[in-house]
Amino acid sequence: MSQRCEKGMTLMELLVAMVIGSLVITLVVRGLGLSLNLYDRVAKITSSVDVRFREAQWWTGSIASLVPCTDIRHCVEGTSTELVGYTFAPILDSAGKRTPITWRLQERPGESVLTYREGNNAASTPLEMNLALPRDAAFGYLQPDGEWVNEWGGDGGTTRLPVAVRIEDASGGVWAFGATMQRPYGRDDYRDMLGE
Repeated sequence: MSQRCEKGMTLMELLVAMVIGSLVITLVVRGLGLSLNLYDRVAKITSSVDVRFREAQWWTGSIASLVPCTDIRHCVEGTSTELVGYTFAPILDSAGKRTPITWRLQERPGESVLTYREGNNAASTPLEMNLALPRDAAFGYLQPDGEWVNEWGGDGGTTRLPVAVRIEDASGGVWAFGATMQRPYGRDDYRDMLGE
């Protein structure tokens, strides 16, 4: 009698192996899909936080580096909706270069949008910040005596830098704040060193 040696797998063993393999592949693909979905959600949240942080840095940096008056035509002027001046920390141009800037609050249906323009070209497209502001947002300027006002320097009599600038709503809530870090007066004026 001869013995028959079986080589290979039976049909049933092959079917069981295929089912187990397909279950493993399905679980791996599903797990990969879930992890990619989670990655996308985290990336969206992280990028929006990064943009807001960067824009807050732009605001505080440009306010901290406001340039004091060098002559009456180059002073910081501000209203409740617009701040015009010169900074050493522009967003688009080289840092350290005295650059004219304009921050403006533009009213839209139900909200205000903070925009930024660099240079003297009024035709250039302003940058829109992602900061969600209420419709009644306004600039406020801190005087040396600690009082907040909504107008700064437009009459030509205020050659001093404000101590700080903020964006506030009608109820007094502060949405953005920046303190000036330069000397409050221009080079030819040393009143700040004399305590006046």
